[in-house]
Amino acid sequence: MQADKVSLVHMLAFIGPCVPFAALGLPLVATLPEYYGTQLQLGTVVGLVFAVVRLFDILVDPILGHGMDRTRTKLGRFKLWMLICLPILFVSTGFIFLAQKGVGPVYLGLWLFVLYVGFSIAALSQASWGTVLSTDYNERSRIFAWWQVGNIIGILAAAVIPVALQWMGHSYALGVQVMGGFIMLTLPISIAIALWIVPEKVSDTQTHDLKLSHYFDMWKRPNVRAILYADLFMGLAPGVMAALFFYFFEETKGLTRMESNIAMLLYFVAGIVGAPIWTIASKRFSKHKTLIVSSLIFAVLYGAMYFAPKDQFPICAAMTFANGIPYAASLLLTRALMADIGDEVMLETGHDHKGTLMAILSATTKIGYALSALTITLLGALHFNVKSPKDSPADALMWVEIFFIGLPVIFLILGAVSMWRYNLTPERHAAIMAQLKAKDIL
Repeated sequence: MQADKVSLVHMLAFIGPCVPFAALGLPLVATLPEYYGTQLQLGTVVGLVFAVVRLFDILVDPILGHGMDRTRTKLGRFKLWMLICLPILFVSTGFIFLAQKGVGPVYLGLWLFVLYVGFSIAALSQASWGTVLSTDYNERSRIFAWWQVGNIIGILAAAVIPVALQWMGHSYALGVQVMGGFIMLTLPISIAIALWIVPEKVSDTQTHDLKLSHYFDMWKRPNVRAILYADLFMGLAPGVMAALFFYFFEETKGLTRMESNIAMLLYFVAGIVGAPIWTIASKRFSKHKTLIVSSLIFAVLYGAMYFAPKDQFPICAAMTFANGIPYAASLLLTRALMADIGDEVMLETGHDHKGTLMAILSATTKIGYALSALTITLLGALHFNVKSPKDSPADALMWVEIFFIGLPVIFLILGAVSMWRYNLTPERHAAIMAQLKAKDIL
């Protein structure tokens, strides 16, 4: 057995918190903006609130990454931060998901910011923890493929809950509230299991001379910039899709809310199919080449959705499923690639900057989703009626199609182009690891 291979028990425990984290992440980009805008009647201001809060939240990431890189405790380096996120997420989830009609933008903005801070700590600590579970080039792809599967299971749970409750005759609003209850229930259980079972190798590199400015030094590295641009563009594409998903399929393709929810569910089910495919491909062709190809495939399949016939749920659902297969590639591969860069940085500087590198990656992902949320506000400016979409004029629906299809296709192509000059190959990474072991600074 490979010495640096993560056991199945440890892997399952590690991805356990992905379920509540991802069950929270999906509503933040897809369900809650539309829910607060339409169901709670806040209107187009919702897109602005989500965008502003997300952009402010980005400022927290450098501080978190720096703090994690300096942390050394008996519990662990990243495990401590995982514990810290628990009460923050638990309380803020309750205030956001259980809100009633009558709350205003200030209420939404305040609790959304608290929720995003907790979510940032959770996502960053877990992703960083994943980078130190193994130092093997291919094993990291496997770790983040499992991580992606855990995320997709959480997303599916978040997507299934409102569909199931509507099928049983309950309101969509109740479905959102139950979704919040599910997150609050699974958070403490999954985090406790992960902290108890999964080990963490704490770096023995020096921390006294680590500076917050090192966060910006990382941006100067060409390979880091390549991954960041790719992550930004490849995050913008599904971000726009998530923000406008219900508007596109219900108003331009004639699907019902339940049919749209099922289509979204199939999209994420396909991600479970895609994760092992891209992991196998990355072992054969390298991670960065696989990332380029998957993004181009995604662009072609996504553009084809423009031609989906109206009032044909089976065809729309099948095309959405097809798009879910390449969707799985970008998140798992960018994080595995950034972990490799962490080894390169350690060799050159003697410092373990994996928390900082994951914070940088988190920032670009957030920028993508923040800008994606603004599409709702832009559609409002183009006469699309967010509160009552069916009352929108025909030209406004045209803009829904342009935004939903055109923007992601452009972003996915740009994401593939961004990785063209990436040069940390498997062979080069193997040489880096040999030098690190020779210097005994792993």
